[in-house]
Amino acid sequence: MDLGTVLTVVELVQKAIAIYERIESLPQQMAQMGRRMEDLNVFLVRLQNFLEREAENNKKAKNDKKPRTQLLSGQLDDLRRLLGRIKTNAEKVYDVFDRYKSGILSRSKDLTFRSPWMTQLWFSLVDSSADKIQAIIDDIDQQRSLLRDYLVLMAVEKAYEPRPGRSLEKTTLAVPTRRAPPSPSPTPPRRDYKILFVDPYNEARSVIAEALLKLLGQLTLKARGDWRIAEVHSAGFFAKRKSECVDVIDGLDYSDKTFRLPWRSSSKSPDAMALSAVFDNKWADYPFKEDIRNEITERTSRGMMKNVFSRFDFVFVFTIRDHDNMIKLKDALLKKEGADAAPRCKGRVLQLGTYLAQKRGQVQEILHPLEKKDPKKDREGWNKQVSEIRTALKGFLKQEMKWTPPDDKSAASTS
Repeated sequence: MDLGTVLTVVELVQKAIAIYERIESLPQQMAQMGRRMEDLNVFLVRLQNFLEREAENNKKAKNDKKPRTQLLSGQLDDLRRLLGRIKTNAEKVYDVFDRYKSGILSRSKDLTFRSPWMTQLWFSLVDSSADKIQAIIDDIDQQRSLLRDYLVLMAVEKAYEPRPGRSLEKTTLAVPTRRAPPSPSPTPPRRDYKILFVDPYNEARSVIAEALLKLLGQLTLKARGDWRIAEVHSAGFFAKRKSECVDVIDGLDYSDKTFRLPWRSSSKSPDAMALSAVFDNKWADYPFKEDIRNEITERTSRGMMKNVFSRFDFVFVFTIRDHDNMIKLKDALLKKEGADAAPRCKGRVLQLGTYLAQKRGQVQEILHPLEKKDPKKDREGWNKQVSEIRTALKGFLKQEMKWTPPDDKSAASTS
């Protein structure tokens, strides 16, 4: 990834933010656009810091390699195109704010307003109509969402943690931000999160993760703990049954030819040995375990729905391939269905292996046992897989949901 390209985009975004900060009074919708640019800037700065660190490490190692990004060439091309779209929007936003601040009616004809109230009237009714500004805001939201997904794919969030002895302030490029007045009372934590697990065919890993998270939820509730997840489901990217995205997925420009897998049309039940590894043990050995087992066993594989990114808060995948395919699908649905296909703060795509203990700046793939170099087709292989997924889920719950693990004694005392 070219650091110079990122620096150019960051400079333009911060230039737009700087002029937004200098305007004392703005219509509500234009102020909203400025705040969106501030949000976008956070992720761009993280990308910049990541690339600068990689360049610094290469310099110390005395090599001329470009910063490491863990992206394939096709993924890098997509990221460059995304940065180009962000750059275009930043230029539009700066122009809107600059003309508003200066009272410029037309740059081509060098016409200006004589009084501020005329400027506000013109921008409100004619030049920057609600539809025009909203279109820019929607674009920024989409670009921010996609950029965030790429940062996860590149493990930027892991690498962004400050180094020992180096404060966070020294790793960021801060710009002045408008601070909203403090809320009169703290907002109660959400308890309506919706989570989806996706693998290619919805027969093993995604089903395992769905079952394990439901079991963890019941254990938490049994111990009278705080459970903040309302729905848990799973799906298969290339499962044709009940899929609403077959045409869209067929039309994706895959980053690598191996990322496109064949469709499976038949409705298959979850892998029996995988489910045995989840349920045939002493862990979470309560009556609800059998209920969840029956629910999972009776269901069959299903494909992707068009509302995947608007319905679910977190969409978990297990490999780089699956992560990249989901980003492609999100981008395609945004272009086809509009901003409602992935509203702001919804449909966050994550690799579950992000939450496994590992070296900083790395994301561990959770491979199907048959995808590993030394596959174990027996129960031992699935036991290891289940343990890995359960560990990652606990890491996610602790980090994102502020979850306190229930112990067996607290759960048993309520039975």
